[in-house]
Formats: sequence, structure tokens, C-alpha cells
Amino acid sequence: MTSIIDRLFRRRKEATGSRRVTITSVNLKFMGNSHGLDGMEVTTPVFDMRIPFQNKMGNNLLPDNLKGPKMVISSVSVGAPFRLVSIEPGLPVEVPYMSRTVFTLKIAAPEMTWEGPLSINFGNEPANSVTVSIRKVTLHHEGKSVELEESGVTTSMQKSQLFRQNLQLYKAISYGDTINMIEVNKPFEIVSTDPKLPIKADRKDSYIISLYMKCPEFSYAGDLDIKLS
Repeated sequence: MTSIIDRLFRRRKEATGSRRVTITSVNLKFMGNSHGLDGMEVTTPVFDMRIPFQNKMGNNLLPDNLKGPKMVISSVSVGAPFRLVSIEPGLPVEVPYMSRTVFTLKIAAPEMTWEGPLSINFGNEPANSVTVSIRKVTLHHEGKSVELEESGVTTSMQKSQLFRQNLQLYKAISYGDTINMIEVNKPFEIVSTDPKLPIKADRKDSYIISLYMKCPEFSYAGDLDIKLS
């Protein structure tokens, strides 16, 4: 009996060793954004992968006095032919703003020779995310309207997430003009500006301003109109 079991074990080990699994790259996906990691050779039927996840949903370029939202990771999935066996820490996991959590995924490799990318999708609470599709950004100042070039964007965000919109004002205002107030159309809301208002266009770099705005509570498709006065 022992010799039969030994032979079966050796055959299984030989079959496992004969397959070759090569991960050419690891593609991490979260709320429409992608991040790539280096690939690897898989030498065991089940392998571990450590993935650091940092919550930068408020944008790491936010001023110190502004904070982004916390993230709740509620699901993690891997693309076929791989299979997720387990994950640590257990889900759901709350990741505070600008905090970092390392996930350890135990993944089952394909049972045949395979070469290609591995896709890993992180999912957050569906109720907390919205899709924002801005067709164009237009500046309005003293009766003049200027559409910013290549300003359209479509992205997924958390409700009330803070995001940054950089503006180049040189086509909308003239040298010596002073901007005391900036307004945006609903459902957006300005939280802060950099530099702070008022600003005066008296230097080359004074034509550039960053708006820190709050994402709507619902999905939005339309224009972003910005009034300078």
C-alpha cells in the first residue's frame, strides 16, 4: 500500500513540476484606475502575493488642512485562470485617508502551463462611489468664455471625495486683473483654492490656480462651468 501511495504522490509532484506558470505583469484595478506591478514565476500550486494599498482618494496633493474620505475595501477578485483562496486581513477593511494597508492574497495558480498577466480587482462599497463625466471645462470672466483644451474626463470617485482641478487663466484674464471670487456650477462645490483668493495676475505663475472641489453625491455627466469675478 505504501509503495502505491508513494508512486501516486511522485506522479502528482512530477505533473505539478512539469507545468510552467509565468505572470508577465500584475494589473491592479480600483475604481477605474490601474496600477502595474512586475511579473513573477510561479513554482507552487498556491502562492502568496503581498499588495500594499494606500488611500489617496483625496489626492496626495491636497493642502494639509483638507482631508480625503476613508475607503472601505469590500471585495477582492482575481482574473481567470487564477483563483483567490484567501485574503488577509479579512474583508471588509477600512483604510483611513492617506493610510496604508498591506493585503496578503493566497492565490491558486492554473493547473496547466500558462503565461500572461494577472488582474486583481479591489472593490469598495458600491453605494459610496459615483461616476463623474465632465465633457468640458469653461472659464467665464467679464462676458468672455474660454473652453480649456482637453478638459474632458470620466472617472469614478467616492461621494464627497475631494479632487483637484488645475486652471490656466491666461486666456480668460488679462495682466493686472484681480480675481476675488470663483464659483462653479452645481452639483460641484469649491472647498479651497491654491493660492488663496484674492489673486492678481501680475506674474507669469499667477495665471495658474488649483481648485479643490467636492465630488457630487450622485453620478454626473455634463460640463464644469467656472465663473471668475
